[in-house]
Amino acid sequence: MIDFKAVLEKQKPTESQNSELKAIASSIIKKTEVVVKRLNVKARVLLVGSVAKGTNLASGDLDIFVVFKREYTHQELEKLGLRIGHEVIPDGREKYAEHPYVSGFMGERKIDIVPCFELTPNARIISSVDRTPLHTEYVLKNLSESGRDEVRLLKLFMKTIGVYGSEIRVAGFSGYVCELLVIKYGSMMKVIEAFSSTRGAMKFDLQEGTGEPEKYDSPVVIIDPTDITRNAAAAISEENFSRMKINSRLFLRNPEARYFSADREYKPESFRERGTAARVFILEKPDLIEDILFSQAVRFKSIIVQILEEEGFSPIASEVDLSDQIEVLVECKIERLPGTRVHYGPPVDAKNAMDFINKWSGKSLLGPYVCGNRLCTDIPIENRELDDVVRENLKKFSIGKNIDHLKEKMQVLDPVKNGKKYLVIGKFYQKELK
Repeated sequence: MIDFKAVLEKQKPTESQNSELKAIASSIIKKTEVVVKRLNVKARVLLVGSVAKGTNLASGDLDIFVVFKREYTHQELEKLGLRIGHEVIPDGREKYAEHPYVSGFMGERKIDIVPCFELTPNARIISSVDRTPLHTEYVLKNLSESGRDEVRLLKLFMKTIGVYGSEIRVAGFSGYVCELLVIKYGSMMKVIEAFSSTRGAMKFDLQEGTGEPEKYDSPVVIIDPTDITRNAAAAISEENFSRMKINSRLFLRNPEARYFSADREYKPESFRERGTAARVFILEKPDLIEDILFSQAVRFKSIIVQILEEEGFSPIASEVDLSDQIEVLVECKIERLPGTRVHYGPPVDAKNAMDFINKWSGKSLLGPYVCGNRLCTDIPIENRELDDVVRENLKKFSIGKNIDHLKEKMQVLDPVKNGKKYLVIGKFYQKELK
């Protein structure tokens, strides 16, 4: 049997960490309230998110929401929200979701100051973050004290198998969905049993009869109890739902503590064992909305794969990671092209067939010659190394409005030779079933 208490001791905040969190949150809330009052803004300040709900892991961030009365315009909310955020966190940076907010640090603890509009259950939202205070209220009311640790265990399980996070780059299970699953089924084990036994889609409404889960065509449908018109699980991809189901079955067959270790595995040496060539392409990560950055990073990866395919390196796998920097991993069958390639000319019956022969006679490594009904000749390949081919060909492409200028400083690194633990390699192997 797994010692879940020992698992939690490693990942759950300690008493001293909780005291530190509460002190920081209290200090930030008071400071924010002072600014709100001085600016004569009609708003209240709340701690929301996993820390407020008591479902956070040791690394949890602090989410402070400034909840504006609905009499303000969206423009006023943005302007005042940023002003409040910058006064509370002077060295904070502006980030963007549906509207801008300020993010910064107190010590090593990340803090977000986010403006939103006041919302009552099932009222019309102005932006999606408006629901967040209601989510916090609902979870506090419906999740038991023991259930909080069950949520933490479920988060760890999902982190380990790579399906935790509702961001577009993950397309997985949000913290709120984890909380709703535990409220629905009662414990982490019951949630895993539910996924293990599910065939087809998973759909339910915690407040039975109020929503219509069957009308949604998503792999997972959980009617948001604070807004019956919303599927709280809409971000979950079919692939991540399938990974959750199959990993749940594997865990129940052989339950082990390794399913609750969120540390990524790094296996750069395995590319040598596989007899393949791996390269990690690295760009600096700009300060950009993650959804926009992710789409451009995926385009960057797709163009590299396209180049390698067209040039004959036979790419067989790829991955992208945006944790610290833009990292693209591509695995190919070969890392160096042969010295020649076949250059195909016209059919032997074509009017310009003799022109092709005259052009290449005595100027090629072999040929001209006939292959099928066409003329061919072998010509030398100038760029034979994988790294050089990508660098040269990438100049012809725009990889994205916000990152195209970064490709001139792109790093191309061999993880087998330098043995560095790139995050993208951990993500690559995270997909592997346990």
